Amino acid sequence: MNQAYLHIVLVHLPVVLMPVAAVVVLIGMILKNRSVEVVALSMIVCAAVLAVPVFLLGEGAEEVVEHLPGISEEVIEEHEESAELAIWLSGAVGSVSAVALLGYAGGFWWSLALCRVVFVSALAASVSLGYTAHRGGAIRHPEAYSAQVGEVMGSEEDEKKESTHPEK
Repeated sequence: MNQAYLHIVLVHLPVVLMPVAAVVVLIGMILKNRSVEVVALSMIVCAAVLAVPVFLLGEGAEEVVEHLPGISEEVIEEHEESAELAIWLSGAVGSVSAVALLGYAGGFWWSLALCRVVFVSALAASVSLGYTAHRGGAIRHPEAYSAQVGEVMGSEEDEKKESTHPEK
């Protein structure tokens, strides 16, 4: 188990948890249900905390894969740049969520207003995390991002089959 493996395993958690939590915050606000809002805020804090090791493991993951054949340094850089924005957005929304949770615990009126800010911020963080994951997938799975690559790969496979099993 290396840093690339851990990065790939953990990356799915904040990428999925953040948008789910954003939807739960919205449901809590619509239903005016404090318990649902508290659960959603807690989910966002967890997503933000989980994003930190994912981000930190990214450097080690880069070291593992950057010298492999077919790996583009340009694609890695694009992924890294989008990850920087994603970690800042996730940290910001996680921090605001933690403040809102403290406000709920203290019974402060401004917690509800913070939930609105958290919802919008969580949407922004979700888009950023999703885009970062998309760019990360392009590092090792170019076939998933271009129909032309898939067609070319398919043609090469067909040529190999034809050369090993020529038709009579």
